[in-house]
Amino acid sequence: MTNSSPPVNKQVIVVGAGWAGLAAAVELCHRGHRVILIDAGQQLGGRARSIHYNGQTLDNGQHILLGAYKELLGLLKTLGIQEADAFVRTRLNLKIDGLQKTGLHITASQLFSPLHMLFGLITARGLSLNEKRKIIRFWISLQLSSFTIKQDIGLGEFLIKHQQTERITTLFWAPLCVAALNTEISTASTEVFLNVLKNSFTGSRSNSDLLLPKSSLGGILPEPAAHFIQQHGGEIILGERVISINLENEQLTGVVTDKNTYAASHMILATPFKQTYRLLEALPEFSAFNQAIASLEHEPIATLYMQFPENIRIDDYMLGICDGVTQWLIDRRTCGQAGLIAAVISASGKHTAMDKATLTQTILQETARLFPHWPAPVTTFLMREKQATFSCTANSRRFRPSAGHLGKNIWVAGDYLDTGLPATLEGAVISGLQCAREMINQHNTILN
Repeated sequence: MTNSSPPVNKQVIVVGAGWAGLAAAVELCHRGHRVILIDAGQQLGGRARSIHYNGQTLDNGQHILLGAYKELLGLLKTLGIQEADAFVRTRLNLKIDGLQKTGLHITASQLFSPLHMLFGLITARGLSLNEKRKIIRFWISLQLSSFTIKQDIGLGEFLIKHQQTERITTLFWAPLCVAALNTEISTASTEVFLNVLKNSFTGSRSNSDLLLPKSSLGGILPEPAAHFIQQHGGEIILGERVISINLENEQLTGVVTDKNTYAASHMILATPFKQTYRLLEALPEFSAFNQAIASLEHEPIATLYMQFPENIRIDDYMLGICDGVTQWLIDRRTCGQAGLIAAVISASGKHTAMDKATLTQTILQETARLFPHWPAPVTTFLMREKQATFSCTANSRRFRPSAGHLGKNIWVAGDYLDTGLPATLEGAVISGLQCAREMINQHNTILN
């Protein structure tokens, strides 16, 4: 395949090089179409990218993947990457500790689904017999209802209705909710949370396995995807911001960036929802879509990287904290970074108002209380992604249109769209692949 410019009606522009845009571009290239991938940033990966600091490659947020992420794993296979080369797979082993409270420890058993989780709850440490009964009774009722709810409500209210006590919620449900939805439990969508539980804990037992990256996020998808796209005749343009979309005779003809104009007959818009809104605002035919996404809001994620001596480690790689500002401590040794611990705080909270020094000191103090035998870290580095995800609140689905064709040969992708999932890497990949496949299926005679 040559890199010579094809006719305009065979050229696809993908705007946004996050995981949704990368997935779409790879799928299109894999099916023999030429892609121009454009991103305003200088790095691929969007809000799940790698950065370089003090001689290390870090991520702008910690992402723990699940065995249920079938589309993402399939995409990696397209790139020639086997799961064992990219991840350490381990059974779900949930440890939640407390600064003042007794924590819990739940390990999924080797039994087939759904018994693997039920047996894990029965043998859990840190829960009373009565608390286990309440959780198991609730879990069985969720399975009988196929993890569905007639009308979405806040997850906190839903748990109260099902006799989940404050202690059960604090120790078990709240950490899972914030980790999965990046939204506080009082306002989080029950509908989406139940869908996460269904995808993760039903079907194959391996769906609930944890996939711990063996490299930085950039090495998992963005770098291999870039190589694949370029090897298949695609072009990657970084550092150019798309400022307008060109339509002629009611059809797409290309886009204008702050530096150039690019011609194309088809486009996938895989930008964050605020940028998507801005680009579509001048096109009145997409006003209904824009009115929906205009109601979406953001949630932040803060990550403090703490470099300890190489012998410092967390058993089973991660630890949740139920009563502190810090929510999770994650050991980066699977990435070849021994002694590097990432402290993660998801969603909005009291930490949001803390300045850098105060938040860093708070996390260090909480870490020292949990691990008093650890020395002080050699270095620290705080990252704050203020617009990490959309806020996955109750009834937010009405503000999440489906990924796919908008009209005028324009498709939209992104983890904020209605994939049935919260803002996850799997959701982003699903939306990108859906757009690419729909474009190919519906317009095969034009693109080929």
